[in-house]
Amino acid sequence: MNLYEYQGIKILKYFSIHVPEGIIATSPEESVKAAKILFKKTNKKSLVIKAQIHAGGRGKSGGIQLIKSLDEAYEVSKNILGKYLITPQTSKKGILVKKILISEDVYYNNNPKEYYISISLNRNIGKNVIIYSQEGGINIEDLSKNNPKKIQLEEIDPILGLQFFQVRKIGFNLGINEKTSMSLFKNFLFSLNKAYNFYDILLLEINPFIKTHNNKIIPIDVKITLDKNADFRRKKNFFLVDVSNDNNKENKDNNSFFHKENQINFIKLDGNVGCMVNGAGLAMATMDMIKSCGGHPANFLDIGGSADKKRVNKSFSLILNDYSVKIILINIFGGIVRCDIVAKGIIESYFKINKSINIPLIVRLQGTNEKFARKILQSSKLPIHYVNTLKDASDMIKKILL
Repeated sequence: MNLYEYQGIKILKYFSIHVPEGIIATSPEESVKAAKILFKKTNKKSLVIKAQIHAGGRGKSGGIQLIKSLDEAYEVSKNILGKYLITPQTSKKGILVKKILISEDVYYNNNPKEYYISISLNRNIGKNVIIYSQEGGINIEDLSKNNPKKIQLEEIDPILGLQFFQVRKIGFNLGINEKTSMSLFKNFLFSLNKAYNFYDILLLEINPFIKTHNNKIIPIDVKITLDKNADFRRKKNFFLVDVSNDNNKENKDNNSFFHKENQINFIKLDGNVGCMVNGAGLAMATMDMIKSCGGHPANFLDIGGSADKKRVNKSFSLILNDYSVKIILINIFGGIVRCDIVAKGIIESYFKINKSINIPLIVRLQGTNEKFARKILQSSKLPIHYVNTLKDASDMIKKILL
């Protein structure tokens, strides 16, 4: 589960890390009120407005802007809120901005050096690792490709934990040599590590953090990804849940979600063949087949091995709501799931959509009650092409697309 920047800042603040003052706003009017409070509180002549989306590269795409007045706060927020922000890490459509963070400008009257640091799990070695660099900021991705030697790594022993000598080593490699700065950096890094472990985090990325003229260590931007497998023991994270972007809902901004109630895994892709499959392995094989015959998968959709009619209904509705879909391929192996239930779910979903639908439907149902399923679908008046093998499905996709 990805957190927004403002949620990550809450975590850092909870662990006594010095963070910029900030207030969340959802409308231009709220942003003006927030700016008025922060101008007075920080006694600075400029603030920063930051779009809150689950994607990096905002600074290069107009998602982070400097303001120097309440009028600018209104105009900038008006131009960001309710608009789709396209960055190098989003789809071509972009992500809808529903919230903005009005934040203190920590660069004001200051020209600090920017650094990069992150803590993440390296599954290959079974350890958490700290990745850091003297050159943080918006070009960190280019640095990792063009000059990877400037990015360094420190492994954390899972039994001993982060050690003082490692913190000093990282500080010196970053060029933080002053006694006061090193002391503050130690507190900063140990606090980051505590937050990482306490909240069952998979990725905690600070890009950048700065050292100010008075030696304060301040994180400017934070990205946090929580381990969903630890949800059962993470009641302490409930205050972080953003209801407007709950994973139980169709997350059209991120184009992917896990629907807890119906146990559906869905990822939107930029293709023309919508597919519904039970089982992640079969889904991946189906997507490969679609590519091999000249089509492009419009989604990854796994309904699981024990799907009922409600789950099938929900899944099929998702596919039909995608206007880029030209063909629908349903590939179900009926082990636990019954093929006739899938067939009934397909028909119900098809007629629930209040619009004219002329999308060819390729169906492969193998396993439990497949004969009943075939009869149910054949008796409907839907444009269905029933196939027995993936080769037949591939040939049918080719025929329809040509």
